Amino acid sequence: MSATALPSGAVAHWFPGKPGASTLVVLPALGVTARHYQRFAETAQAQGLHVLTLDYRGQGDSALVISRGTQFGCADLVTGDLTEAIAWARAQEAGPLLVVGHSLGGQLAAALESMSPGEFDGLVLVAAGTPHWRAFTGRGRLVPLILPTVFAAMARARGVFDGRRFGFGLQSARLIGDWARMARTGSWSTTPAVLPSRPFPILAVSFGSDQLAPASAVDALVRLFPGATTTRTHFGEPAGHVEWMKRPEVVVDALDQWVVQIFAPDNRG
Repeated sequence: MSATALPSGAVAHWFPGKPGASTLVVLPALGVTARHYQRFAETAQAQGLHVLTLDYRGQGDSALVISRGTQFGCADLVTGDLTEAIAWARAQEAGPLLVVGHSLGGQLAAALESMSPGEFDGLVLVAAGTPHWRAFTGRGRLVPLILPTVFAAMARARGVFDGRRFGFGLQSARLIGDWARMARTGSWSTTPAVLPSRPFPILAVSFGSDQLAPASAVDALVRLFPGATTTRTHFGEPAGHVEWMKRPEVVVDALDQWVVQIFAPDNRG
């Protein structure tokens, strides 16, 4: 594994696979650093896949320090961190490039497709759903109705969001504001994003007892991609929002089979 600092301040961690194989670009959840995806990356690498795990600017191995003076939002991550990581990965390998979005990472993938269509050849959503409260059911709606709003208020008051005690890391107040807006309205910005009807494959994976990305929210995120063909998978175990990172084998097996089916065996190396 090697690490490369990108111009935006993000850091790309590279796990090379077999020549000609597909490349996975892993976009983390909010406050989750790249090292937490190392077991997933190594498991996928053992299957021959290339893997890039990303530390967003200000997270993990990034040299940028989050403060009142380092304000950035969703659009900045998309036009900076994500596009740089994808370009860097494509420079390493010419095979199909698949974005793997976990939670916030899946939401950023939707923003990327709306702002710069065609950056990736396929999308894997793992415990990634829209935070829009209407996509949740019953008491589960309280999570997206209350949590992002409270966090955004904390961020505005301090000029930065210190979510380390909650497992969300230290974040730009603007990014938390964007996240809260999407939870309220379903859109990152004041202008609703319109995604193109581009045909590409999606593998969407949800887990039991995941209060942050229940199956209904995952399905709602998938519906934002009108031209995509989706393969839908749900696992009862490992349960929850992050447990799969400790036991990634079930996800990697499903992903590997999907890659073979969609992109043909010769693209695995």
